[in-house]
Amino acid sequence: MKNTIKISKRFDYSVSSEFNTAFGEALSAVDAGQKIQLDCIHLDYIDSAGIGLLVMAHKKALSQGVSIVIVHAKPTIKEIFLLANLQKIISIQ
Repeated sequence: MKNTIKISKRFDYSVSSEFNTAFGEALSAVDAGQKIQLDCIHLDYIDSAGIGLLVMAHKKALSQGVSIVIVHAKPTIKEIFLLANLQKIISIQ
């Protein structure tokens, strides 16, 4: 699916360029009102830089009327998202 991005095993500053490129491509491929899925099935580690990348992606998406949905997050990763209050701006399923 063109609007799904697979998140790597580690999501931190080291993947920022790769993620921003993939997110930009996904954003240009969807219309307003659609969603971009971030598939976290392989994600084992995220730090504050990774959370920051998600927040910036949300802002870019919001400016184009697109929403982000996080799917397949492991319980430990989901707990980090909740501690960061990410669920207030990004849907976590």
